[in-house]
Amino acid sequence: MLTRRADPGDWPDIKALLLSCHLPLDGARDHLSLFRLVKEAGRIIGLAGLETHREVGLLRSVATATGFRSQGVAAGLIDALLRDARELGLTSVSLLTTTARPYFERLGFEVQPRADAPPALQASLEFQSACPKSATFMSLPIRKEPTMTQTIPGLEDQTTTLAFHTALSGQAQHSLEFWLGGELLVGPGYHVTEVKAVTIEAMNCGGKAASWRETVIQLMDGSTEEAKAGFMTSRKFLAIYDRVTRKIPVRDEAEVRFEYGNDRSPALQYHVRRIEAQAERVIVHLQTPGVQCKAADACGAPSVSTGDEGCAPESGCCTPTPAQLITLG
Repeated sequence: MLTRRADPGDWPDIKALLLSCHLPLDGARDHLSLFRLVKEAGRIIGLAGLETHREVGLLRSVATATGFRSQGVAAGLIDALLRDARELGLTSVSLLTTTARPYFERLGFEVQPRADAPPALQASLEFQSACPKSATFMSLPIRKEPTMTQTIPGLEDQTTTLAFHTALSGQAQHSLEFWLGGELLVGPGYHVTEVKAVTIEAMNCGGKAASWRETVIQLMDGSTEEAKAGFMTSRKFLAIYDRVTRKIPVRDEAEVRFEYGNDRSPALQYHVRRIEAQAERVIVHLQTPGVQCKAADACGAPSVSTGDEGCAPESGCCTPTPAQLITLG
């Protein structure tokens, strides 16, 4: 699910959604810059806000439009705000609720005495007037995570999920084609069979740990009859994608890849190089994946091939060396 930050022009729709969910407006407009929302067909279907009070955050205004509940919309928004809180250096995120205690407990929030809330939170409008004294106070500590790499080690110019979605959303409704090396790779009539949100935890040959995320979209050839109908349109592709990502936690910063294979070639996960808009079609140019030494700086792999087999033998890195020289941390 793709979320975006709210801007002042969203306020009328935000206000309407909060009122429809019987949530307070007090202070919401003052903290709009840290609100996130999800839209579908030009309508806000989900909303959540974050207030900062010194080193702590206050989660508020979690609202989902009727017809979109129990689809992961709220969970996706809360997850995005918790990442924002971590990036802001907050130590905890707290909330007040009168009806949703079990829901927030499933997300890791714990009930605490209201009197134990930090003084900065006690002074907020939520505590002072917006929420009743009977509201349950809950809190979640923000723990620093190991740095999540924004690019796959060794790969430059990756296309993020957000960049791909934004680029495709800006195109007219034309046939969507996938090309490789200047030639059509996926024929007409193809299906989108799966969207995967993948987290990679890895250690390279130099003993360095890394983590990153990928969004993998699987394509499959259709039947002969389906091929006669032509290519899927860009709008239909986005509709399928958006429907899936309302239920799985796809990350904006994750690299997007396309997985494709058939009875003549094995399935591979291709990188996206660029999107090209033509008169009657939109072309997604793909790039074949490759294998690279992720510890080139540490083990001496040349940036330009010199005819050597690989890394410096004395490094004990990724070339064939005696077993006793190979270490992974």
